[in-house]
Amino acid sequence: MLFVEKMSPTKSTCFDMNKVGFFEGAEKLLEIWFEDDSGKGDLRMIPRVELEELLMIIRAEIVNVTKNESIDSYVLSESSMFISKNRFIIKTCGITRLLYSVDPVIKLAKKYAHMSKVQNFFYSRRVFLRPEEQSDIHKKFDNEVDFLEKIIPGTAYVLGRKKSEQWYLFTMDNMAASTPTSDVTLEILMSDLDPQVMSQFSKITYQSSEELVKDCGISQFIPGSMYDALIFDPIGFSLNGLYEDSYYTIHVTPQDMCSYVSFETNLFQRDYTELINKVITTFKPGKFIITLFSTKDETPNVMKCYDVKGYKCKDQHDEELKNYWLIYQHYVRI
Repeated sequence: MLFVEKMSPTKSTCFDMNKVGFFEGAEKLLEIWFEDDSGKGDLRMIPRVELEELLMIIRAEIVNVTKNESIDSYVLSESSMFISKNRFIIKTCGITRLLYSVDPVIKLAKKYAHMSKVQNFFYSRRVFLRPEEQSDIHKKFDNEVDFLEKIIPGTAYVLGRKKSEQWYLFTMDNMAASTPTSDVTLEILMSDLDPQVMSQFSKITYQSSEELVKDCGISQFIPGSMYDALIFDPIGFSLNGLYEDSYYTIHVTPQDMCSYVSFETNLFQRDYTELINKVITTFKPGKFIITLFSTKDETPNVMKCYDVKGYKCKDQHDEELKNYWLIYQHYVRI
């Protein structure tokens, strides 16, 4: 396993995390699949210098890199990036300008991987706590849709009740002529988190990311995986994990005023109940959203709502896209 820090932990919780100020933890998530007509293309052939220039556009930097045979994993200053043979994923938090990466990614895929056709496209995010602080097009979902429609033909969705935890999606799935290989993506987006749990995710409490991952239980989410974890100074946490041809990622914004944690993976499981309960038991949110994408040939068993101990499902929406099933669920603590 590869870790960023190798120091022994110091245990102290006297630091007031709210002194750090507000941070928008909710991420913007971009996933683009490309068609490889030649059978020889590979997005991992894009040079590091090109990736660094791409990230400069959206105001993020590469912090660390981990690779296996299937995926190149990048921990970023603002979340994560994953690149495989024909799939490019960027997930950024804060006030990053993620959508300005769409056109450059398409051009890089053509230049270095000889992939000139977008097979499928997904952009999604939860509603922001402070949308007015976002940069230009990211202040409103309507603006993001207008921007994307000039590049990618697609359809926009808003899921969730207006005064609840709304979640936004723009996808070209309904327009796609072909389906990617079997694909499943689970996201758990958590807010109003337990302050005692959040106090772990700081340099004041832990100097060692290895000790933090073991102590809080994250290492048991997907046993046998390799992972790259980082505790930010003074607070905050990111982790990218790889397990065979699957990835997972965790991001923590611990301030009580804006506490937020996300968990995402494309590891296929027929039933995600156990994994969801591991995540929720570890972070103890006051409320959370689950979104689940799956191609129709790899649909997990989904009950009307997952059985999550101590929580009830307040809202659920199902959408049948052309190539995917999409499930949205909103849970609150009982």
